[in-house]
Amino acid sequence: MLLVNHYIARSLIHGLGVFTRTSIRAGDTVWRYDPMYDVDIPAAALNHFPADAVETVLHHAEYIPHLQVFRLGNDGDMFMNHSDDPSLIDCGDEMIAARDLPAGSELTCNYANVCVIGFETQHSHAVGIAA
Repeated sequence: MLLVNHYIARSLIHGLGVFTRTSIRAGDTVWRYDPMYDVDIPAAALNHFPADAVETVLHHAEYIPHLQVFRLGNDGDMFMNHSDDPSLIDCGDEMIAARDLPAGSELTCNYANVCVIGFETQHSHAVGIAA
């Protein structure tokens, strides 16, 4: 669940992105896993989903291999794009600001740390899911 006021808009990185409406200080917690808000979808359940739903999960959810689940946010975090110089640092069940972020900054993460299978299609075969 994003803990900051945010909005979705066109991204210079890819398609749509999520942006902060307010300034954020380096080290502030920006996102936190909340099991009452975020949805964990067992990987095996995708075999029963329609193709469009599978595509959404593969491109917008984080895959957590040791749990064999896809974690899909119910807010703007599903539009968080990859960056080699991300604005957020993944700390497991939290993400913190990597640096001071002025209002209007795109919130990004590094998909090397946050596994989004639609970004790295070779991972989809490792979990037995057709991309």
